[in-house]
Amino acid sequence: MKKETFFLCLTTLITATFITMLISSWVTFISLSDPSLFWSVWPKNWFYAVVIAFPAILIIKPIAIKIGTIIANYFY
Repeated sequence: MKKETFFLCLTTLITATFITMLISSWVTFISLSDPSLFWSVWPKNWFYAVVIAFPAILIIKPIAIKIGTIIANYFY
């Protein structure tokens, strides 16, 4: 694996992990009727969120770059 590919995957995984940690913790907390269940529910929710977010970011990033380039070229 090239260094650039490894770096892209690693930074995407780190980004997905932190973003999903914040979002899943907040959504889990506000959706529970009993806040004492948070620590038994949230880690599982966080795991599923990372599993979904990591490949989604890898797939969407090149598309977002192309769209961003088109829009930036339109204005500049």
